[in-house]
Amino acid sequence: MKMPDLRSPVRTASGSNGCAEAMKGAKSKSIPDSEESFRALALAALDHQRTGLGKLARLLHDDVAQMLSAVGLQLDILRMDLEETVPGIANRTVEIQELLDRVVKRVRDLSYELSPGIVERAGLQLALDVLVGRSRRLFSGNLRLIYDSSVSVPVVAAVALERIAEEAVSNAIRHARCKQIEIIVKSTRNGSVLEVRDDGIGFDYGTVRRSPPGLGLLMMHYCGAKAGLDTDVTRNQGPGMTVRAVMARKENGKLS
Repeated sequence: MKMPDLRSPVRTASGSNGCAEAMKGAKSKSIPDSEESFRALALAALDHQRTGLGKLARLLHDDVAQMLSAVGLQLDILRMDLEETVPGIANRTVEIQELLDRVVKRVRDLSYELSPGIVERAGLQLALDVLVGRSRRLFSGNLRLIYDSSVSVPVVAAVALERIAEEAVSNAIRHARCKQIEIIVKSTRNGSVLEVRDDGIGFDYGTVRRSPPGLGLLMMHYCGAKAGLDTDVTRNQGPGMTVRAVMARKENGKLS
């Protein structure tokens, strides 16, 4: 699998710092190259792990949960068959069915935690609704979704947009010290756009892009590049930052 070149920032000026320019010879170039290779491999490994978790999540949701539901139905049939001959079976089967219902709910919740995968099943808007609900448990501020229902994107792009939104929201909650986060999906002349805005302390994107402390920003660009999205991070005119991902239109007006 050909991996996106993570050394080329999207709409971001790149350049070597003073220390890098002072280093001479092939050895000086091998260090940053090896770092970029390691980051690319790490991102690919995370992507592969997420794919594996997605398969496990579908197994739990589509097979295990369905089989447990079928057991509950068979138990109900058994109750009706034996209700007249076995005293107390009705109450006992009700207790078992309630337990099965709790197990089924937990299995389905676990499948979403392992890999939401809701985009493929129910679309981007519902996936972002679930992301907002899940993130509110970790965020004491105001978190809201503004979604233009006229937006329609292919599944591959929608999955990437959901991943980018997830990383952007997670980074804002953990690092931005913000009080408000907005997830906005809208249609523009240039194409379908996802924006994640916060009102936090902000950061120097160029510096973080060159020497990222983690994989969050890299993962956003990696997912965007795989899906053909134009991904950028900018400082707001007021406080905070905005992560923006655009699926550009083709010349004929259709989405690419």
